[in-house]
Amino acid sequence: MLRRARAPMALGGLALLAMGLASLLLGSRSAPMASAAVQVEAPISPPAPPPPPASASPATVPAVLAEESPPAPTPVATAKPGERADAHFDRSWRAPLAGGLLMFPPSWSSEDGQYDLVLHLNGNTDLVEENYGFAGVNAVVAILNLGVGSGVYEDRFADPAGLRLILSRAQDVMVARGLKNARLRRIGLSAWSSGYGGIIKILQHEEFFDRINAIVLVDSIHCGYDPHSKALKQDQIEPTRRFAKRAVESKALLTIVHSEIETYGYHNAHRTTDFVLESVGVARTATNVFQPLPNVPAMKHVVPNAYMKPLEPLTEAHRGELHVRGYSGTGPYTHMLHLIQFSTTALPDLVAFWGRR
Repeated sequence: MLRRARAPMALGGLALLAMGLASLLLGSRSAPMASAAVQVEAPISPPAPPPPPASASPATVPAVLAEESPPAPTPVATAKPGERADAHFDRSWRAPLAGGLLMFPPSWSSEDGQYDLVLHLNGNTDLVEENYGFAGVNAVVAILNLGVGSGVYEDRFADPAGLRLILSRAQDVMVARGLKNARLRRIGLSAWSSGYGGIIKILQHEEFFDRINAIVLVDSIHCGYDPHSKALKQDQIEPTRRFAKRAVESKALLTIVHSEIETYGYHNAHRTTDFVLESVGVARTATNVFQPLPNVPAMKHVVPNAYMKPLEPLTEAHRGELHVRGYSGTGPYTHMLHLIQFSTTALPDLVAFWGRR
């Protein structure tokens, strides 16, 4: 996930099958989890027939970052006294935003002009948007797919101006779309796979550390180490440790869901999560509580039907607003199922947290 000397998170041992699946799921601008030295899982039942051709269903076509030029927005009427602030908001098409897209899930609304914004890094745009809508998160969602490996996400947010630009452009869009008295309330971050590189860079900027209200990591957290001393790379773990302390004190939300995918040359999601838990004195417990698969159109044909089943829970840990859930699975299909299912494994924590405030 992390590039160059920061951590050798190149694709490495992933089977060619995983490469093809990642291309289907993410499109040419997204990266599979750079961890990727994994075992290919054996199906529980015989593999399903190959998916129908892309022309059979629009859900089989990967979302792309750049869309055709949208139509000019229809002039909006001025909200009348007593009307909701979003009474004339135009959500008819996605808004291009600083190299990504700003989405307006059906679960988003604003009575008084305040809005919450989630920045999601890495993942098929349709799957991400539909998961946020399925979970019922009341927020607009900016989605960025920048390329292969977490280094591109680190580079994008190494300067705080990277996030400043997104927040500024989002505000402009909300005003132009017709949200009366538009003003940003809370900021959340989420990431799948290599998007974690951008999360840690954003948290390193003091001007944003306290402004970030919630973080959701979907099979994404990881950490490199010195090959000689085996010491953790502090720039990759310390921002998350600091944020975990805020979450334990219920000052912010940190939710981590992860698989058992093994990695080489750096710590996988399970071990890295353990380092975070140890730093705040929280222990895991065994669990067998399943979360159901969502029913969203974009999940069709992402993985073969034989693998399309809920993630199998192994462990969990909770204190304050720190929530961890570990699931079995060591192969690429498991990794992709985390993106398919995060509306039921991770996002309910965000809905509950923001719903209480």
